[in-house]
Amino acid sequence: MVRHTPPGSFVGRFDDRAWLAALIASAADGSGAAGVLRGEAGIGKTSLVLSVLAGFPGLRVQPLTGVETESDLPYGALQRFVLAHRGWLEILPPDQRAALLAACGLTPGAPAPRPLVGLGVLGLLSGLSAGQPLVWFCDDAQWLDSESLAAFAFAGRRLTTERVALLFVARSDDDEATVLDDFPTHTLGGLTEGEATTLLTSSSPHPVDPRVAQRLVRSSGGNPLVLVQLPGALTHHQLSGEEALPDPIPAGRWLQGHYLREIEAADTGTRLWLLTAAAEPDGNLEVITAASEALGLGRDASCAAETAGLVRVDRTVEFRHPLVRSAIYHGAPRHDVRAVHAQLATVAQQRGETYRQILHRCAATIGPDDEVAAALEGQAQPRGGHDYTTRATLLLRAAALTSSAPTRTSRLLAASEYAIAAGSGVQASALLKSIDPNLLDDVGRGRLIIAHCEMDIAAPSQGPQFPLRARRLLSAARLFRATEPDRARQAIISAFWALVLADELVQGTSSREIAEEARLICGTRPSGHLPTQALVALSTLVLDGRAAAAPLVGEASRMATTALVSEEDVLQSCVCIAYAADLLHDPASSSAVILRAEQIARGCGATLALCRILLLGAYESVLLGEVSAGREKLRNAASLVTFMGLPPRCANIVTSLPALRGWSGTESAPVEENLTAEAKAVGYGISVSSHLIGTMLLRASQGRYVEAWDAGRLVKYDDPFYVGAHYLPDLIECASRAGDYPAAAHLLQKLKSEECTAESRMAAGLRERSLALLAADESTIHFDRALDLLAQPGLEMDSARTHLLYGEWLRRRRRRSAAARHLSTALDLFRELDAPCWANRASRELAALGEFHPQTLRVATTLLTSQELAVASLARDGFTNSDIAVRLFVSPNTVDYHLRKVFRKVGVRSRRQLQGIDLSA
Repeated sequence: MVRHTPPGSFVGRFDDRAWLAALIASAADGSGAAGVLRGEAGIGKTSLVLSVLAGFPGLRVQPLTGVETESDLPYGALQRFVLAHRGWLEILPPDQRAALLAACGLTPGAPAPRPLVGLGVLGLLSGLSAGQPLVWFCDDAQWLDSESLAAFAFAGRRLTTERVALLFVARSDDDEATVLDDFPTHTLGGLTEGEATTLLTSSSPHPVDPRVAQRLVRSSGGNPLVLVQLPGALTHHQLSGEEALPDPIPAGRWLQGHYLREIEAADTGTRLWLLTAAAEPDGNLEVITAASEALGLGRDASCAAETAGLVRVDRTVEFRHPLVRSAIYHGAPRHDVRAVHAQLATVAQQRGETYRQILHRCAATIGPDDEVAAALEGQAQPRGGHDYTTRATLLLRAAALTSSAPTRTSRLLAASEYAIAAGSGVQASALLKSIDPNLLDDVGRGRLIIAHCEMDIAAPSQGPQFPLRARRLLSAARLFRATEPDRARQAIISAFWALVLADELVQGTSSREIAEEARLICGTRPSGHLPTQALVALSTLVLDGRAAAAPLVGEASRMATTALVSEEDVLQSCVCIAYAADLLHDPASSSAVILRAEQIARGCGATLALCRILLLGAYESVLLGEVSAGREKLRNAASLVTFMGLPPRCANIVTSLPALRGWSGTESAPVEENLTAEAKAVGYGISVSSHLIGTMLLRASQGRYVEAWDAGRLVKYDDPFYVGAHYLPDLIECASRAGDYPAAAHLLQKLKSEECTAESRMAAGLRERSLALLAADESTIHFDRALDLLAQPGLEMDSARTHLLYGEWLRRRRRRSAAARHLSTALDLFRELDAPCWANRASRELAALGEFHPQTLRVATTLLTSQELAVASLARDGFTNSDIAVRLFVSPNTVDYHLRKVFRKVGVRSRRQLQGIDLSA
């Protein structure tokens, strides 16, 4: 363990130092942590950190500084970090290494998926801490580009077993929400009056009058940097009180002005060199030198700046303080700034850095420049290889340089679309507010409708927005139909997904109306174009039934899982295809489509699409009773939603799936009830219906069918886009076992009407099980058929439930041996599936037969005391109470007392039942 040694002289900050020391100690102790230190400029954040770090000599410290001029350059800061440690990349898995290199623009290729970049950062930090504990310390984190910040924050949330501490140091005058908001945060305030006075007087080369000191301290707000700098900015006459102090006294934002006054003393050449260095975001000395020579400066142009202590020049140029860079850049005449960027653009062109060249050309431009705007827009195209966030940034810059109002509006709209795709809801919302719909044609207005609909998910607002999304998307498709069929297809696909989310709360349209529009756009014939084939299949299912749709859905599934179809088409179509396959009870096809779509979305950084795919995968897992898989997908979706910056309330609504309770056996908690109420308020109907289904399945697992049907009868199922349409067999089971035979018969008739020649084994098996529940004399035949059809991978939960129902039916007809066989099989399957409530029901049925499952009893014996276990073991082996009393040196009454407790805890009624129990555990 690295011990904390108190640092040398430092004024005050005892509580602040203790907070930092505790955070840093977590790295030394191997428990990992991340935190944020905030405070205004000059408040002493950096000095405090360095002071505390000096007390941990056994740590490896890795600093990184945010640079204002590259704050909108995606992964700019991460690139600097990776370049500094490129040799360590070999320790990373190939996919993480490739993601880091691609994100940083160090290798060609597709945009890196954000979560994979975050994992790469985590792996790199872990590797750097292998030899000694690591403290990664980011100064001026407010200037980190959002992508780099998100990647480091991703790693910071996963340090629980690492010897790493991450510390983000940022200004507190930035009120924007960031990915750091959920980290432990400590805000550095001003020094107390006594501490501030001590710092001021110890920093002054001249004596300071106490009254002057008091006024300076109060005006400074206790800001240490102001207090340190003030004595040098005032004359000794002012400090002694002989002359009046300036009014107002400089403080806070004055710092930039102070630095500018320092620079004013430098000659023109030095100032121009400093501006060139400030405009080069990487501090690359070679680039700065080439640009400054082109501006007519000599190779010694940096000497005066170095002598003045403004910069340190080595292989790179490092400013003394970030505010020095900021003051130089923002305080310089704008014509000088443009001239510097123009020369940096020329250098970038000579070095073959097209992207950087365009960025410098953009900064060198005054007023509209359609040529530069077109170049920026060209870089934003998919062929440019940038992720969605970078494309949005480039288009935003292009729009600012565009002379034509309609063209500028179109570029802003495209920027908002990419921002939405990247999950940047706050940015997209601001862009959409700036768009004048009157400057858009029909296609533009349709795109605007879609963008606003997507914003309902990326940044939900108050009110019931989900019920109307499908209708709005349908109206967009109609605007596209005549001239933009590709966009029309995408709008219809989105409308179908909107139906899924709204469920029974949908308003203003229906699945039939949307399917009819899809048919107008795509026709009815199969197509080699995947989005068209997907819509033909789904619209056929809605309008013509499952028998007509089955071969079309099968063909679409096969197309989506081949490498011949474009990745963009798979991302567009996957929701329609997978949902249609689920409606046909074809989980194998649905899973294959979802898997491929997930891989594509991760590869191109399509955060919003990936979230949608994971949620659909979770719904499918829950439908199949795959508890662990469903939870894992929901966890991944929740991480993405957090990554996107959704408010916690909205994130919890869209990533909750109450139907999971039906398999896990968890009772509804107040937090879930509140979430369901909030989901209903915003019209997120799938969560409301899922809550009812979860209650229904939970009560069914407990054998409380009357209560199960009380919930089930409220579930809507008469539209294929209601989640209840997937649960007809469950509704039939609950209605029949609750004694509501008319309702069960009605549901069974609907299930039978969906029968088709090309149906899956799952569909046929569930229908046979439902028939068995209502058959008068042929239940055995139907149960046997159901078990045969459901005996395949992926259908274990339905197979287990069929064994359970069959075993219960046999037990009630006193066919004990056959009943025990099916109930034992059910119990084994339920345990493998992590469905404890269903397993308990099977155990109770076995106990009613006088049978016990060995695993059940091994688990039960963990509840026994050592004395009870000894008594149970001897009783099982045939010893009488008297014999046991002799062996254990207790009375027979004591033996009887312990034995009765054993029976109750284990759940048996006699010594004979103990004989099948393994008590060795």
